[in-house]
Amino acid sequence: MVQAVFTKYLIVGAGPAGLQMAYFLERSGRDYIVLEKENAAGAFFATQPVHRNLLSINKKYNYFTEEEFNWRHDWNSLLSDDPALRFTAYTDDLFPQADLLYQYFQDFATRHALKIRYGCAVAHVGRDENKDFLVNTSQGDQYRCKVLLLGLGATEPLVPEEIEGIELATGYEDQDLDLDRYRNKRVGILGGGNSAFETADYLSGVACYVHILAKSPIKMAWDTHFPGNVRAVNNNIFDMYQLKSMHAVLNPRVKKIEKLAGGVLQISHEYDYPEGDPPGTLKLTREYDYIIRCTGWKYVTPSMFHEDIAPVLAENQKYPVMTSSWESERTPDMYFIGAAMAGNDRQAASSFIHGFRYNIRTLSRLLEEKYEDVPYPGSAPRPFDLDQLLDWMYTRFSISAGLFQLFGHLCDVVIISDDLQRTAHYEEMPLKYAQETLLDENQHVLIFTLEFGFKKFGESSITFFGPSDPTNPSCAAFLHPVIRYYRGGEQQEFHFGDSLLARWDRPHASGGAVTSNHHAFLNWLNERLDANLELEEPTDDGVYRKWSDKEKEMWEKNHMSARSTPECTRPI
Repeated sequence: MVQAVFTKYLIVGAGPAGLQMAYFLERSGRDYIVLEKENAAGAFFATQPVHRNLLSINKKYNYFTEEEFNWRHDWNSLLSDDPALRFTAYTDDLFPQADLLYQYFQDFATRHALKIRYGCAVAHVGRDENKDFLVNTSQGDQYRCKVLLLGLGATEPLVPEEIEGIELATGYEDQDLDLDRYRNKRVGILGGGNSAFETADYLSGVACYVHILAKSPIKMAWDTHFPGNVRAVNNNIFDMYQLKSMHAVLNPRVKKIEKLAGGVLQISHEYDYPEGDPPGTLKLTREYDYIIRCTGWKYVTPSMFHEDIAPVLAENQKYPVMTSSWESERTPDMYFIGAAMAGNDRQAASSFIHGFRYNIRTLSRLLEEKYEDVPYPGSAPRPFDLDQLLDWMYTRFSISAGLFQLFGHLCDVVIISDDLQRTAHYEEMPLKYAQETLLDENQHVLIFTLEFGFKKFGESSITFFGPSDPTNPSCAAFLHPVIRYYRGGEQQEFHFGDSLLARWDRPHASGGAVTSNHHAFLNWLNERLDANLELEEPTDDGVYRKWSDKEKEMWEKNHMSARSTPECTRPI
C-alpha cells in the first residue's frame, strides 16, 4: 500500500551518522523518521571494509578517570546518555573486527528505540512550492519533510575515469578474498590510501609481487596527523619494498589498461623527469594478472535529486559543497551528516565516527536553534571572572574529546562585553561558523581550539622525539591549545606549549605540559581586555636550564651550518 507521510525531520540512511542524529532528535522529542534501504542499521559494515579489520582504535585503558577524556580514545562508540552502550564493552582489541561494529549499530538502534523504517530505498528527492522536500522511495511511498538530513555514507566507488580501460580493473568492494586465486600471481593496485595498502598487505604473503600504483606521493598518518592517510597498521608493504622483497609502492601516471591474449592485463604508464638532461617523460608498460581498483568512495549521488536542488559537488565529485553549518550551499534546509561532513574538514576526523559524532551533536544544537527556537546551549551571562575562565579553559583543553578529535575545526567561544560585566561561552561550534556569526566589534571574542603546529617547521614531524621549545609556545608542534582574540578588526593569537598526553591541568611528571605558560597567558589576556589584572612574573620551576654562551656557540657551530632556518626548530 502506497503511503504519504509527513515528518518535520527526515533522515536518509541508518548508518552511524543517521543513528547519531536520530538519537539527538529522539532525545529532544522531535518529529522525525529514518529511511534505510537495507534491512539492518549500519548495513555498510556488514561487508566493508572487505578484509574486516577496522582502522578505528578501541583504546579502553587510559589511566585518567574522566569519562570525557576517555572518549578521546574510543573511536567507534556513538554519543548517548547510556554509559553502558559503549563499543568498548564489545572487545578489548585495539583494532576491532567490523562484524562487532555492525552488531553494535543494531544494538544502538534497538536500545534507543529509534524510528527507523527499513527496506525503504530513496529513489528521488524533489521539492514542492511550499519548500517541503518530497522523497519518493522505490517502493512507491512518498515522504514530505521540512528538514532533510542526508546520512548517505559511501554511495558509490570513486572510479578514475581518466584511465582508459578502467572497467577491466576489479573494484575494492568486489575483490575475491580467496587467497588461492592470487598464489604466485602479479597484482597491481590502483590507489594510495588505506584500502590500497590494506589490500596489498592481505595479498603480500601469497602474490608473486604486489605493486601499489598511486598517482600522487603517499601520505602517512604519522606525518600528516590525518587518520584517513595511510596508517602504520597497513604499511608492511613499505618494508618489503625498501628491503627489495618483490613488492613495491610506485607513483606512475597510469594512462591505459588493456587485456592481452590469455587474459593478462597490461598497463601503460608514465613518469616525468623535469630535471633530466634533457627533461622528458618516460613511457612504460607492465603486465599483471590482476588489477584491483582501491580509489575511494563518493558520498553523494546527484542523480537521486531533482536538478533544481541537486547538491553542488567539490573535490573530484566526492563531497558536497556546504555552508559552515553543513547545509547544502545550493538548497536551504538540506543538510549532510556523516563522512560527507569531511567536505568542510580535511585535516581532522570528520570522515570518521570519532569525528562526525561531534559534528552531528553540534548540528543538532544548530537545528534546535534554527527550527525550534531553542538557543544554542551556553552559560548564562555573568560578570567576567578570571578564576572561572581559567578553570573552565584548562578543563576543556585537558579533557574535551570534541576539540581533541576535531582539532582546528570545532572550537569553544567566550564573548565578553566591553565593560566586562557580561560573559557567555559556547562549546563545540565549527570554527568557521563562529568566525562568521559571533564576531562583534564592540565585544571581546575569544575562540579556543586545539591544533597541531608542524606546518611551522621545515622538516617531517617524524623527526620530533621531544617537547617543542618551552621558551616559545608559538612553536608548539604537537597538539596544543590556541586562543584567538577578536575585537573590531584586531586579531591576536596565543599558543600554549604541547603536552605528552594532551593535558594542561597536570604537572610534567604526570604527563602534562612541560610548562603551562600560564603567566604569559594572563599577561596577554590582560593586554587584550585591559582588565587591570595583576600581572604575573615568569616562575622558575627548575625544568628548563639555560645554556651558557659557550654552549650556544658550540651548538651553532655543529648544527646550524647544516640546517635551513625555518620559522621554528625542533628539539635536538
